[in-house]
Amino acid sequence: SSEVMIRVGSDYQKPEDYLDSFARFVRENPERIEAIMIVLRRPKDWKTGALKELREKLALNKFPEKELRKAHQLVYNKALVDIISMVKHAAREEEPIYSAEERVDRALAKITTGKTLTEEQAKWLGYIREHLIENLTIGLEDFDYIPAFERHGGKAMANKVFGNKLEALIAEINFAIAA
Repeated sequence: SSEVMIRVGSDYQKPEDYLDSFARFVRENPERIEAIMIVLRRPKDWKTGALKELREKLALNKFPEKELRKAHQLVYNKALVDIISMVKHAAREEEPIYSAEERVDRALAKITTGKTLTEEQAKWLGYIREHLIENLTIGLEDFDYIPAFERHGGKAMANKVFGNKLEALIAEINFAIAA
């Protein structure tokens, strides 16, 4: 019979076994891998560096994001699962599994509920949303070199649009993404 297998170094595993190994790895390593600790216990510290470390450490330990995503799609029939969901679900099975788009939309809904946005703020949140779907985090420095932001005036314009509170907004967004 033929079934899809996940390559792990020079070995192959069934997707279910691969995800079991991943869950064990996540549960055993929060104290040794800061980025796992941030995702599981300190979402306020979520930023670009944490995402970079998470991807690097997982890949070094034979859990590259692409293979994890493939295994999640095969086991849970969920396409494009985001890396935060993978880690949270590995640690606690009851945690929901989201795509990056679902995670970003939930986070932005959470931070905008009860607030009235200007047309310009809504536009900027749209640019930020697109960036977050690809990156799952945003930093103040991104406004200086990401073309979608630069094209509309960069950090100075975004800060002006958000009433000189861009840095606080970014912290709030990153927290909502990882929470």
